[in-house]
Amino acid sequence: MSSIVPGPQKKLEEEISAARSGGKPLSAGDLNPSAPRKEQLAGLDDWPPSLRAAVEADYDRVTALATNRRRTADRALPEVVRALDTLLDQLAEQLRSGRPRLLRKSSSPSPEVPPADLAELLGIPAGDLATPARAEHRAALRTIRQLRGQLNDLETTPDHSRLTRLSTFVIRLAVVLDAVPDAAAPLASPALSRFADAEPDYQWDWPFHQKLTFWQETRHTLTDRRT
Repeated sequence: MSSIVPGPQKKLEEEISAARSGGKPLSAGDLNPSAPRKEQLAGLDDWPPSLRAAVEADYDRVTALATNRRRTADRALPEVVRALDTLLDQLAEQLRSGRPRLLRKSSSPSPEVPPADLAELLGIPAGDLATPARAEHRAALRTIRQLRGQLNDLETTPDHSRLTRLSTFVIRLAVVLDAVPDAAAPLASPALSRFADAEPDYQWDWPFHQKLTFWQETRHTLTDRRT
């Protein structure tokens, strides 16, 4: 007597029934075998929770787009928006109060790092650096409010190209200011001004993993220079 091997649909139904009865739990791959397995990001364990959340949320979104899963990317978008909004809120508070390390848990002082060196990491020409006056400070806070408004719009009307530009800018700025928070005043104003003016950004078209490697190396380098 020959045995009958259940087909894929029958097998899936049996696994769902087993999961409902307390048996083996189902993973996303069980429900959709054609979906790519989610790769876990490494090297973020010591990152501030808000910054790590933004990177991981954007990774989920970008990965979905790269594998032609637009609906999945759209579902991931609100989490990216919330994470970026948190980073912008922290940056605004940092600029308003002038207190260092609002993007970090530690409160130990950090040594000075040449602003031109940091500006290069953010794509800011050295000639754009200057001690920000009150007007530039207000303009920076105004730009942050505008960016948060753009995030709200993107959550209502998804535009992944715009969100990629915004996430690239915000995460990179947060990475640098997390490592060197005392540089917030001279760096945030020109960085925000350039973004508001739609100045080209050399990282916009980079693959996500290339950006992640840059962010990790930047954070590692700047952290080492403080010690």
